[in-house]
Amino acid sequence: MKFILKWILRILLLLIVIAAAAGYFARETLLETAGHFLAPRGDYKADAVILEGADYIRTGFIDEGLDLLKAGKVRRVIVVIHRIAPAHRPFGINGDYPDIVREKLKAKGLKDSDFQVIIAPIRSPVTLQEARFVLQELAGHAHKIQTAILVAPGFHTRRSYLAYAHVGEPLSIRIFPSASFTNYTLDHWWTDKAAVREFCAESVKLFYYLVFGHIPFKFSYSGTEKEAL
Repeated sequence: MKFILKWILRILLLLIVIAAAAGYFARETLLETAGHFLAPRGDYKADAVILEGADYIRTGFIDEGLDLLKAGKVRRVIVVIHRIAPAHRPFGINGDYPDIVREKLKAKGLKDSDFQVIIAPIRSPVTLQEARFVLQELAGHAHKIQTAILVAPGFHTRRSYLAYAHVGEPLSIRIFPSASFTNYTLDHWWTDKAAVREFCAESVKLFYYLVFGHIPFKFSYSGTEKEAL
């Protein structure tokens, strides 16, 4: 019996060594695959593009939304900003920030019918509650959308996409994910400290959302990631 146990332990140890060696030599491929999983994107066409902001909206997101609008891939640009207290606003910005965003969009040649700025309240869990608020707002709009490209920050995209797609399903709004990187790139992301921190944080948050039932235990909806142009 002891002889058999020794051989079983030796075989298990050998398998662990082989798996560790394979993981080490294939580490870049595995990390690249993991990065693409958390930050899905594609070339889509939809009724609107949702630019997911927080306290503010990133300039790169606005540029991406305008490019989609000019290319005829979307008909409207939806800017999402969180509602924040005046004392929490960035110093040097005078006036109401959402109004400033609206004026800047008009200065870029957009008409009122081309865009919408939605100020979402901050409630926990933030991303899920944001998705509910935004999509219910859009579902009740005179020009109801049926499809939307969701532009979200980096590795946050998978969790945001799953939350929006989960909320949008009963509203008959299909969501297409599009990760946007403004402070690092997806290429060799593991060499950038900021990217590594965000990857780890978003992996934990995605696990939290799944385990605590904020979103169903699924990683895609209706094959939307396969419907790129």
